[in-house]
Amino acid sequence: MIDYIDSAHLSYTPFSFWADLDVYMEIAVEKGDLKSLFARVAQPFHIPIQNVGGWADLNVRAGMMQRFKLWEERGKQCILLYCGDHDPGGLHISGYLRSNLAELGAVVGWMPGSLIIDRFGLDYDFIETNGLTWIDNLETGSGKNLADHKHRDYLKLYVQDYLRRFGARKLEANALVARPEAGRELCRQAILRYVPETAISDYRQRLAAVRQKLQQAIIARMAAE
Repeated sequence: MIDYIDSAHLSYTPFSFWADLDVYMEIAVEKGDLKSLFARVAQPFHIPIQNVGGWADLNVRAGMMQRFKLWEERGKQCILLYCGDHDPGGLHISGYLRSNLAELGAVVGWMPGSLIIDRFGLDYDFIETNGLTWIDNLETGSGKNLADHKHRDYLKLYVQDYLRRFGARKLEANALVARPEAGRELCRQAILRYVPETAISDYRQRLAAVRQKLQQAIIARMAAE
């Protein structure tokens, strides 16, 4: 019991990391492996990471939207950073994600109209710089090939644009696991576009001050009993 009292103030968190910032941020990834990869970078910034591969689970989507709604009502600019596959769908993801969230708008009571969706990877320059290995096809999760002229989406602008720029090849996002430090730095730089690195130390200092006051109050209370 005494040990708990001695350390109770360390769990006191009366305000959020985001309280003094102009933004609120979450990260979405297309592959579960990236949650573990980015956790070391995101945790000090108190950024939640969600796996939204395919059509995200309803509870995942609703949870994200509820948090965005809460912070938007507090005057924050909400930001969703996204890291996904380098393929036609992956490069076309911003529209997909926005419509994916909007489907639950009436239920949650929030729409993503003002949400910034920033896809930070994978991109061609990162792939080439870090020597990642391309996959020589554009097969989708259903086993069909987007590079096949018989595919129903073959003539869509985003598919044809991709084929012109990159050819019939792709790279899955979990290839980042083979370059962990470069992958984490990619995530870190995306965060720093919106959140200053000093926000971490600033938050810790504010917490330390209020926790010290609580510790002093606890000590004073115990001495008076």
